Amino acid sequence: MGSLRAKGWTAPPGDPASLKRCVSPTDVPRVTWIWVLALGAAGSLAYALLTGPVEAPLAAAVVYLALGALGLVGTAVGAARLPLRAAAPWWCVTAMQLAWCAVDIRYLVLTTQGAYTGAPAALDMPYLIGYPPLLVAVLLLLRRARSARPPGALTDAAVLGVGLALLGWAALVGPVLHAYPDNAQARLGATLFLACDVVLTVLVVVLLASSPRAPASTWLALAAALSGMLGDCAYLVGDLVPNGVLVVLAVGWTASSTLWAAAALHPSAGRSPVDPEGENPGGTGTSTAGFAPRRIAAMIGGVALAPVSLGIDLVVNRGSSSLPAVLASSAMSLLVVGRLAVALRTTAASLAEREEMRRALEHQASHDGLTDLPNRSTAVARIETALDGARRDGSCVGLLFIDLDGFKAVNDSRGHRAGDQVLRTVADRLAQCLRPGDTVGRLGGDEFVVVLSRLAHGDPGDDGALRTLLMIGERIVAVVAEPIVLDDGDVVSVGASVGAALGGSLHQPDTADALLHEADTAAYRAKAAGRGRVELSGGFPIKPPGLR
Repeated sequence: MGSLRAKGWTAPPGDPASLKRCVSPTDVPRVTWIWVLALGAAGSLAYALLTGPVEAPLAAAVVYLALGALGLVGTAVGAARLPLRAAAPWWCVTAMQLAWCAVDIRYLVLTTQGAYTGAPAALDMPYLIGYPPLLVAVLLLLRRARSARPPGALTDAAVLGVGLALLGWAALVGPVLHAYPDNAQARLGATLFLACDVVLTVLVVVLLASSPRAPASTWLALAAALSGMLGDCAYLVGDLVPNGVLVVLAVGWTASSTLWAAAALHPSAGRSPVDPEGENPGGTGTSTAGFAPRRIAAMIGGVALAPVSLGIDLVVNRGSSSLPAVLASSAMSLLVVGRLAVALRTTAASLAEREEMRRALEHQASHDGLTDLPNRSTAVARIETALDGARRDGSCVGLLFIDLDGFKAVNDSRGHRAGDQVLRTVADRLAQCLRPGDTVGRLGGDEFVVVLSRLAHGDPGDDGALRTLLMIGERIVAVVAEPIVLDDGDVVSVGASVGAALGGSLHQPDTADALLHEADTAAYRAKAAGRGRVELSGGFPIKPPGLR
C-alpha cells in the first residue's frame, strides 16, 4: 500500500476495497510464488544434505525453521492480498503454519534437552493442532466449489481414501504398533497422524474432482498435502527405516510448508477453486456422469491399493493386518457399487435432459417464436399430411388463409411491442375457433393459416364441407374483429380478410402449395372486396345460400 500512497492514491470513504483488502494485489508480484518454490526447493535440498551426508544438525535445524518461517510469511502475504471471502481459507492455512512453526521451536528446544525418545510420543502430539485449521481451509474451498461438484465426487474420493488408509495402516502404522507394543502414545499418535493425512488428501482430491479445469493453486495445495503426508511417513517409521530413506521422507515437511505458501501466493488463489478463469462452469445445474479420466484413475488407484497393501502386510507384518485389509476391501466394493448406481442415475438424468433439449429444439425449429404456433414449413407439412389422409378416405381438406386488416397501422403507431401483443391475441382467438384435430399456423408477418381436415365426414355431400369451412371462416372474422386491450390499457382493433379453399380426393388442387396459393388468392380478393369477409376460391359450382 505504501507504493500506492506515494502516488497519491487513497481509498474513497466507504469504499469496500479499503475494508476488504489489507494489501493491494499489485503489491505482490505475480511471480512471487515461483521464487517461493525455488527457495523452498533449495532449502529442502540443503536440509537433506545437512541432515544426511554432512550431519550438521544445528545448521539443519536453522534451515528447517527458516523454511517454516518462509511458508508462514508467504501464506500470510498471499491471504492479505485477497478479499475477505476468498482469503478465509488461506488465513486458516496461515494459522496452521503458525502453529507448526511454534511447535517446531518447542520441539527443537526439547530435543536439545534429550526429551525425545525416538518413538512417536507425547512430544510429537502437539503437531496435531495444525490439522484442524488446515482441514477447515480445504472445507472452505470445497464450499466455494459446491455448485460445480459433479455427482459421485465424494464416492470417488472415499474409494481413494479407504485405499490410502489401508496402505498407511499396512506400511506405516502396523510396523509402529509392532515396534512399540507397550507405548500407547506412540500407537495413538501414529493412528491420528495417518487419519488426518488421509482425510486431508481425500478432501483435496474431492476439490480437484469438482472440475476438469482446477486452477494451479488447487494443484499446489494437493502437492502440499501429499508432501506433508510424506513427511509424516518419516515421523511414523522413525528409526525403523535406513537413515537415507528417513532423510528423503522428512524433506516432505519442508516442501509442504513452501508449497502451501506458493498456493496462497499464486494469482489463481482468489478465484473459484474449480475454474482457472474465475467463472463457474456449472451453469445448467445438471452434470454428466463424471467418469473423467482423472477420476477413473483415482478410483482404479484406490481399488488397486487393497491388494498392494495386503502384499505389504504379508511381507512387513506377516499378515497380522489381514482383517483391516478385508474390511477395507469390503468397504471399497460397496463404494464402487454405490458409485455405479450414482453413475447410472446421472446418466439417466443426462439422457432425459438431452431428450428434453432435443424436443425443445425441434419445437423451436417448427414453431413461431412469437405466437408458439406452427411456422410456415410445419403448416405446409400438415397440409400435405391432411391431403394424403383425404386421398385415402375420400374426405376433403379445407384451408383458410387469414390476412389481418389494419395491423400495419397499429404496429406503426403503437410500436412493435403492441404489434406483438396483437399477434399473440389473434393467435389465441384463432385456436379457439378450431375443431379437434384442426391446425392453425402463422405463415409470417400478419398472415395465418387454418387447416381443416376430413370436412366431408358426417356432412351431406359437398355442400356440407363448404358450409363447415365457411362457417368457421365467418367465426374467425367475428372473433378477430373484437377489440384488443393492450398492456398499457389502450384498446385497438384489427380485422381479418379470409380466403377459403377446398382440396383433397374430390377437388383440385391436391398439393399443399397449390391449395395454399388458391386460399391466398381468395384472401386477396376478400381484401379487395372491402375486407372483414370470407371469400371462396374459384372453381366451386355450388355456393350454399347465405354465404358471400
